[in-house]
Amino acid sequence: MNTLELNNVELSEKTAKAVRDSSREVKSVDTLIDPVVQRLAVLNPLWRFVVDEVSYLSGDNLKATGFVVMEAGEVLGTISREYHGREYVIQISNERISKDRVRRGGYKTKDADKAILKAKKMFFKLKPTERIENSMKVAMSVIDQQKRRKDREKYDHARVVQDAAHKFIMGTGFSLFLEHIKTMAESEQNKINKARAEHDRIGEEMLTIDKVKSQFENGKTALVIKDDGKYLVKIGDAIQLYDDNTLPTDMRGKLGMLKLVEAEAFISNTGCRINDEVFVLVVEES
Repeated sequence: MNTLELNNVELSEKTAKAVRDSSREVKSVDTLIDPVVQRLAVLNPLWRFVVDEVSYLSGDNLKATGFVVMEAGEVLGTISREYHGREYVIQISNERISKDRVRRGGYKTKDADKAILKAKKMFFKLKPTERIENSMKVAMSVIDQQKRRKDREKYDHARVVQDAAHKFIMGTGFSLFLEHIKTMAESEQNKINKARAEHDRIGEEMLTIDKVKSQFENGKTALVIKDDGKYLVKIGDAIQLYDDNTLPTDMRGKLGMLKLVEAEAFISNTGCRINDEVFVLVVEES
């Protein structure tokens, strides 16, 4: 008897569509789980065995390798072929079975009789306590999901207002903001005024960094490397070796200034001190 011909065995809508789209046909049930599905389907005519996993058999033929078992619209569990311990086994699974196992997951065996006994014992409609527990999980999931969604929507709308307010304050409304600062406590005024001054100072530093970066990337700076009392200088593709006497005056002056600052510091129209041995100098364009 072909298990797929039993009245309570069928393909899921998703599986049936995938099979049709591939122009193939599910011909049989995998030989490992076939006796389990067939026996349980015959013993429980009110159960529905819905194929939700298939695999290649031969030619254009497929075989069923996974079933969802249902009764009156409620999922009782699953029966599937799984690869475990370097071999294929039968897996009987549902939340009830998973909770009883140390590593969670389903009950696995190669013995069809044991698999049938496990399904008989563990496949039944939810008890009231189980239904309550599952409903609590679903309710909490929905509540959390909706809270996250609404928080995100609220943030998105608030961001629109904040962006518009920021644009106004930093634009035509900035003079009003400066007047508002004067009404604040002195400590708050000092804090804001200090931040404004630092913002402007860093802005000036960024202009220097951007200029050096642009010139360095375009080969328009001098890369100077101190090497045992000598200076290895690279400008574009040209490389020269200098000492204290032959180093060009402009480079010597800028190098002297950069030696006075800390590593990674920039000086406007001068360059950057990378570390104790390496410097990047802004050179005069010819």
